[in-house]
Amino acid sequence: MLDASAVLDFGVLASIMQSGHTRIPVYEEERSNIVDMLYLKDLAFVDPEDCTPLSTITRFYNHPLHFVFNDTKLDAVLEEFKRGKSHLAIVQRVNNEGEGDPFYEVLGLVTLEDVIEEIVKSEILDESEDYRDATVRKRPASLSAPVKRKEEFSLFKVSDDEYKVKISPQLLLATQRFLSREVDVFSPQRISEKVLLHLLKHPSVNQEVRFDGSNRLAAHHFLYQRSRPVDYFVLILQGRVEVEIGKEGLKFENGAFTYYGVSALTVPSSVHQSPVSSRQPIIRHDLQPEPADSTRSSSYCPDYTVRALSDLQLIKVTRLQYLNALLATRAQNLPQSPENTSLQVIGSQTRLLSEKTTAAAGSNHSRPSVPVEESPGRNPGV
Repeated sequence: MLDASAVLDFGVLASIMQSGHTRIPVYEEERSNIVDMLYLKDLAFVDPEDCTPLSTITRFYNHPLHFVFNDTKLDAVLEEFKRGKSHLAIVQRVNNEGEGDPFYEVLGLVTLEDVIEEIVKSEILDESEDYRDATVRKRPASLSAPVKRKEEFSLFKVSDDEYKVKISPQLLLATQRFLSREVDVFSPQRISEKVLLHLLKHPSVNQEVRFDGSNRLAAHHFLYQRSRPVDYFVLILQGRVEVEIGKEGLKFENGAFTYYGVSALTVPSSVHQSPVSSRQPIIRHDLQPEPADSTRSSSYCPDYTVRALSDLQLIKVTRLQYLNALLATRAQNLPQSPENTSLQVIGSQTRLLSEKTTAAAGSNHSRPSVPVEESPGRNPGV
């Protein structure tokens, strides 16, 4: 049985699969108060990453509940099942014990298989039952009880790092359109909408900041600090930040869809710098890793400070991820031909291209040029 307040995350869906049940009662508050029925087929389009509330699914399908009394004859129950409305019924009785009004008390469940087994006096085994239980009738354990089956579903589970920050499909689409239309360095002329969407979906790009009210000046509250080099761009999706700018220390607050650090993506870098991680071999001889000191010498130092004033959800794109996106877009736009070799662009934490993406070999194409810095007038942030 499942609580109506449950959330259909990976753990709950895995327990449903391990139970072997195809119909699962849903209760509210008390286990005797069964209010809905969940069918296994209802979960066909449920993504565990969305953490959909169970009540949303049960309200959508709204399967009817069938009740029978505990003294009902099996032939009457079988006739009810034969009508096709349901193959599972909730067994109840009228409880007259004690003071107060009588009430219906749920005793358990009965299925079409249970009725047939009692009629034919033989056990019917299916793929969810153990043949060793055939001689001794054993009721399937409830979902809350420890399951004996040891199916391993961890192969399908996304790593814990990818579950840290959730971004809804609507917010993801709004973010993509905002960046492609309002921020020049992410315009379709530089980064295709498909590549940008893949970039925004990556778990290392979606981040959050938990605000600590007891220590407002905590180090993790500062997204940027004056004169401290950074190599990333930030777009605030939710929450409030305080921006301090200028020698006078002018302070003001900003909110959702303000962005900072555009210059960190467009700062000139050495001709030897490569947006491709050195951990991934690639057939391009004109792109070589840049020494660490050269990277530091081209870092962007903001002349402002940005500090969180509340919990934040944000997009954080590093220069390496941005250059990978540029290269991915360029490779995506190249026509496929036998002369082109397969190119897979992999950053230190991002994978932007599928294995079928092709690009020209090294000597024929140079590294993508770094776009010019956007005019500050179009930036609602800093």
